[in-house]
Amino acid sequence: MFLRILGIFLVSGVLSAASSAWGAGPFHYRLPRGSGLDPEAVTVVGQPQKHHIVRYENMYKIARQYDLGFWELARYHRQLDHFYLPWETDIDIPSQWIIPERSSYPGYLINVAELRGYRFFPEKGEVRTYPIGIGVLDYKTPIGQRFRVQSKSVNPGWRIPKGLQAKYGMAYMPPGEDCPVGSRWMGLSHYGLHGTHAPMGVGRLVSHGCIRHYPEDIEQLFDITSVGTPVELIYEPVKFGFLKGRVFVEVHEDIYHKIPDLLKYAVTRLSNRGLAGQINWTKFLRAVEERNGAPVDITR
Repeated sequence: MFLRILGIFLVSGVLSAASSAWGAGPFHYRLPRGSGLDPEAVTVVGQPQKHHIVRYENMYKIARQYDLGFWELARYHRQLDHFYLPWETDIDIPSQWIIPERSSYPGYLINVAELRGYRFFPEKGEVRTYPIGIGVLDYKTPIGQRFRVQSKSVNPGWRIPKGLQAKYGMAYMPPGEDCPVGSRWMGLSHYGLHGTHAPMGVGRLVSHGCIRHYPEDIEQLFDITSVGTPVELIYEPVKFGFLKGRVFVEVHEDIYHKIPDLLKYAVTRLSNRGLAGQINWTKFLRAVEERNGAPVDITR
């Protein structure tokens, strides 16, 4: 029975990679003008979906099918077991996001706190978004830094950091199925944007600082991102957005333990945006408490 389930799991992963839509988007966006509520602004993108669970499906497979990171789906459905899902039932898919607030956007904006990147095309007012895997607590992905894509490689090898060479018994791993950087690499100084040989790690803390993507996502990102493209890494667990004249908030876990009081932080950000008098405080406080990572309509 175990081998049968394992076989189905492996096959479903292959099918998911083949049938998964390309990275989410492109989506249209329009930045707000000034503080407060701008009824013309569009900074909430995507659309929630439904998924009908069939026998032997698991949360990793479903997350990849909808281009979500594992934690995006798992934290939204905290009550569900990752591998033993209730067959023949429907679940909500949180495939909607608030784009991080900036006065202007680089080519690729990575919000480490939500384990997601946003590839902007300002001239068209469009954005694509991809789930990512980031550095573990001992090797955090850098925050508050700006880079440019310095190099691009197809089927790269991996120059193993000195601290890991003893583990792997080598200083360089050639390209292949076992190479952790996958089929694409875009270099950012000492770090990189790359694929992975282990897709289950996308949407989790798994790397030594680099940014992992699903194989199908990194192939698209690679094709639409040239050498010299600016890349910025931020840490923003609380985001506010607008859609059809309504106010939304999206709250994530403080995964790197950088914010002593997330509620105080969220209220301060709300006040700074000039939105305190335009929201339903009960809905806002509940969203901060639940931290499920999906946009919540908090309009008064």
